[in-house]
Amino acid sequence: MPDELSVRQWQEQFRAGAFNLQDRYTQCRAGWYDWFCQDHALAGRLKKIGRVVMGITDPFILDNYYVWFKNNCTLNGPLYDDVRFEPLSGNRDGKYFVISLDSPHERMKWALVTERYGFDAPEFDCRNIREMVHYVNSIGPELQKGVIPPFIAEKDAVTTYARQRGEPEGIHIYRDGDHQYSYTSRRDRRRRTVMAVASLEDAPVGFVSEQAHAVKGMYLYCPEDVGVPLPEHPKNIKNSREKKGVER
Repeated sequence: MPDELSVRQWQEQFRAGAFNLQDRYTQCRAGWYDWFCQDHALAGRLKKIGRVVMGITDPFILDNYYVWFKNNCTLNGPLYDDVRFEPLSGNRDGKYFVISLDSPHERMKWALVTERYGFDAPEFDCRNIREMVHYVNSIGPELQKGVIPPFIAEKDAVTTYARQRGEPEGIHIYRDGDHQYSYTSRRDRRRRTVMAVASLEDAPVGFVSEQAHAVKGMYLYCPEDVGVPLPEHPKNIKNSREKKGVER
């Protein structure tokens, strides 16, 4: 086991004031790895980003992860901070995740990027810390058991759909809720909303099955692309059903 503090131990030391001093040595002990701000600013920044670490209550994350912090510099925007949750085992195995605060690259104040969802877009984002803490604690049991949630396959299908629509690799697929995703087209800069389900019985409100496409074992419906066939799949589900009916 490495020398890093577990999240539980980090919380205990944070509460005891072990990271209050502004000197570089203390802040490196707290977990700062890289920064662009002045050294004396790290302690104050730690108190802000550290709030999300202090909110962790899931036993698996508390005892099987350590944290490290990064102060990031953008080309044109302000500095922003993130905290990275690294497995103490040294093997990420899809369990690594990062929480950022006030990143100019993200849509909301708090953003969770996970290895399992992919690093192109957050698995979850929100405006307040309570929502973020609640979500992170809720995925602890999944991380412990190595569970792959269904939305991973849904996102994979949406990514394939976007590529079939002519989008380049690396398109950012955002998760907007259960079975709902979005991306901004690189071709026309318009936003696309895509609903994805493994079964039409699980289709959310607004899902029009007759206009949906079958992609990688999923049914996808994009209202902005209604009536526009996929280059590799010119038939939508309705037409496919009609063809099968004729064959019978």
